[in-house]
Amino acid sequence: MTILWKFFWKKIRLIAVCFLLLSAVQAASAEKPSADFSGSPITGLPPLSVNFKDASSGSPAGYAWFFGDESYAGSWTRMTASAQWTKRLRPAVAVTPDGTIVLMGGHDDTGNRNDVWRSTDKGATWTLANASPGWIGRHAHAAVALADSSIIMTGGFNSNSKREVWISPDKGSTWSVLSADPGFTPRYYHTMTVLPDGSIVIAGGYGDMAGRMNDVWRSADGGMTWTQMTAGAEWSKRDSHTTVALPDGSLVLMGGFDNDYRNDVWRSEDNGTHWALVNASPGWSPRRMPVSVAMPDGTIVLTGGYDDAGRMSDVWISRDRGDTWTRAGGSPGWPKRSEHAMVVLPDASIVLLAGYDNVGSSLTEMVKNDTWRLQPAGSLVKNPQHTYAAEATYSVALQVYNADGYDSMLKSRYIRAGTAGGVIPLPPYTDPPTDPDEDGIYEDLNANGRPDFADIVLYYDYLDWIAAKEPLAAFDLNGNGRIDFADLVMLYDEV
Repeated sequence: MTILWKFFWKKIRLIAVCFLLLSAVQAASAEKPSADFSGSPITGLPPLSVNFKDASSGSPAGYAWFFGDESYAGSWTRMTASAQWTKRLRPAVAVTPDGTIVLMGGHDDTGNRNDVWRSTDKGATWTLANASPGWIGRHAHAAVALADSSIIMTGGFNSNSKREVWISPDKGSTWSVLSADPGFTPRYYHTMTVLPDGSIVIAGGYGDMAGRMNDVWRSADGGMTWTQMTAGAEWSKRDSHTTVALPDGSLVLMGGFDNDYRNDVWRSEDNGTHWALVNASPGWSPRRMPVSVAMPDGTIVLTGGYDDAGRMSDVWISRDRGDTWTRAGGSPGWPKRSEHAMVVLPDASIVLLAGYDNVGSSLTEMVKNDTWRLQPAGSLVKNPQHTYAAEATYSVALQVYNADGYDSMLKSRYIRAGTAGGVIPLPPYTDPPTDPDEDGIYEDLNANGRPDFADIVLYYDYLDWIAAKEPLAAFDLNGNGRIDFADLVMLYDEV
């Protein structure tokens, strides 16, 4: 009997160990993936066919590649003509890392709403997460989702402007006040964005007593405390503008209303403290209440809004942080609107929803509860091939995702299609660097016809400048997708 008991006890222990190991494996796999990739060749004459290879870790379930020449043209797909939530304008919308879209409040024909809805199928169907979340009904508020899936919401209007900060840790099911007095003036028609470091930035807006504002506030602790970055930004006091945070940590603010419709584009490189005008006339018309998103490769997509002539349904893109803009070809398919919302999902598709088109005899007819989706990625397969037809330098991004989140990698100026590829002279010289051995790497920085020790000195002295100004592929000697000291070492060894 004792021998039999020892046998069964060993079996039980073995089963327990196997269960623990299986649990550990499952826990390890229950993590968001980490993006990485390579491409070959990265230089050559167009048409240049490049084979891209995924090197991501963490078991991605899907891939979204951006090759730097996506068009964003054509019709969007209507996910639903009538969502389960009532037709409304000016809701707040956020996306959690697993791709859940959460819609909060807004204004419909009954007044200001405080219901919270969720969609887990890219906006096609919606379920009510909370009909009475604790915060008063409101519109023109703002919300963001953080890396831990919590949702932060602030501001809005209902008989007066609001400023308390609310948090939901469970995709909108429950809510609590994170800060009743965050320090900034009550406001609505403001913007709230999340920087790559996880900090939250609020910019501008309108307050009952303050009127229009151009202050900027930042929270580095998930919305609990706030620091004023500037009391008066370089852009005019305004509301109804749009702001995005780019992968490099810069902020771009566009359009809005300051007693006149605006279409100026401003950029901040220091968390909103200082701003520089990057385009006073970007091509799209001055407007109030456009919306915008930033894509994994840093492309800014701006849609809709209104001016005295009415609502709009145009789509504009900028690949260079707001410096220049191009209108996407074709009609997006969705009706003209303003006061809508737009978000980017983990699969890098864009979802547009709600809004107001001013067509009809009642608010019910004018407002919307439809949702639309565009997948602009260049490829959705793991290891794609892409052909570059035009001579240019291209940035490439890969976003990978699974049920636990997503991650992206951006390699700026990674592909150089063409002979010159945008190489420019270093500041002390008038002639651009050359490629004496025609291997696609421009080792001759001083353009004297040969790589020598003077080029090593130049590479060292201008390493940061090269990283910021030159096409990556032309100076990335070790092919790791960035300009760094290792490239300098390789140049030394080559010379």
